[in-house]
Amino acid sequence: MKAFSIPPHPPALSITKTCIYKTIDRIAIPIDIYVPTEHDVAIPPVMLFIHGGGWSGGNRTDYSRPLFYHFLSLGFIVTSMDYRLLPETKLEGQMDDVRDVEGWLRKSLAREVRDYFSGVQGDKIIVVGASAGAHLALLTPKLWTIQPTAILSLYGPTNMNGLPSLHSDRLSKLFLPPCTSELLTAGTYFDHQPTEFPVVQKPEDYKRPRTVMVLTIFRKALIREYLLRGLTRGDDGKLRLPERGSITKEEIDEISPLELSKMHKYPPTYQIMGANDDVFELSHAVKFHSALGTSGSHRQTMILFEAGHAFDIWEDIGGEVHEKVIAPAVEWVAGFAGVESRPQRSARWGGRGDIGKLGFLLEK
Repeated sequence: MKAFSIPPHPPALSITKTCIYKTIDRIAIPIDIYVPTEHDVAIPPVMLFIHGGGWSGGNRTDYSRPLFYHFLSLGFIVTSMDYRLLPETKLEGQMDDVRDVEGWLRKSLAREVRDYFSGVQGDKIIVVGASAGAHLALLTPKLWTIQPTAILSLYGPTNMNGLPSLHSDRLSKLFLPPCTSELLTAGTYFDHQPTEFPVVQKPEDYKRPRTVMVLTIFRKALIREYLLRGLTRGDDGKLRLPERGSITKEEIDEISPLELSKMHKYPPTYQIMGANDDVFELSHAVKFHSALGTSGSHRQTMILFEAGHAFDIWEDIGGEVHEKVIAPAVEWVAGFAGVESRPQRSARWGGRGDIGKLGFLLEK
C-alpha cells in the first residue's frame, strides 16, 4: 500500500462515566457520558452521538472534539454510544441498538448523573451522527417511540438507492489485496459480535483484514447488499462478499432516509457536507434538504467548498472549523431544545450561519 500521513487526533475530552445501556446475548454495549463542568442549567438536555466507521468499525471515542466541546459549553450532557457492528450483526441489529438506547436515555441516564444534576430533560434529546452513524441517526424518526428534538447529520448518506463506489480519494488509490474467504475470515469475529473496533491511526492500519474488507465493499459498490445481507457463505461454507443485485428497491427504501422522509415528518434537521466528500456524494445532502422542505420540516444544510469526508475529526477546539462550521450547527439544533446561546458566546463563535469563505447554506 502506498503510504500517506494521517494527522493525530486532538486531545480527547474527559469522560465522566461509562455505562452499559444494553446487554444482549452476553454482549454488553457501552455508552460514555460527558458532563458539562461549567453550566447554568439545573436540569440539562441531552446530546446522543452515533459514531461512523462504515457500519463495520470505529467506536464511541471517535468524535469531533469541537462538536462535543460546544454541546458541553451550552450545558448539554453529551453521550456517545457503541453499537454492534457489521458483518457479525445485521443492520437490523444496529437499528435495534439505536432503538433501545432511547429508553435508556429517557429513563436511566438521570440516575447515572445524579451526583451532578437533579435530573435530565429526557424529552429534549439532540441526536448527532457522523457518516454511517449519521445514517443511523437519520433513522431515529422511524425507530424511536418519541422523535428526537433535532438531528445533526455530519456527511451522512440519505439516498441508499444512490450509493456509488468509493471514488477519487486517497483510499481509492490504495493497493488492496484480494478479498478472499481467508481474508474475510481473518477480519471477522462471529463467535463474539464486536461493538467497537480501533480507528485507523497510521497507514499500516489499512492493511488490517477488516479494513481491506470494508474498502473492497465500498469500491465494488456493494454497500447496500452488505447492509441488508452481510457476508454470505458458499456451498463450501466459506465466507464471500454479497452478490450485487441480491436485494430489492423496496428493501433499500426501508433503510433510506430520503424515502422515509416521505412517510415521516422529520424533526428539525441540520446537515453538513463537503463538496469534496469522496465517500458519499453531495447529492445526498441536497436531495434530502429538498425532501425535508417538501414535508414542511425545519431544516438547514451547510455545504463546504473544500471539505472532504470526516473533515472535522482532526480539527481543534477554537479553530476556524469550530467557529464557522460546528458552532452555528450546534447552536441551531440546540435552539430547538430551548437552549439559546448568550450574546457574548454567539459573538465569540461568529454568530449563526457566518461561515465566510468556507461554504454556504442551501437556500430554503
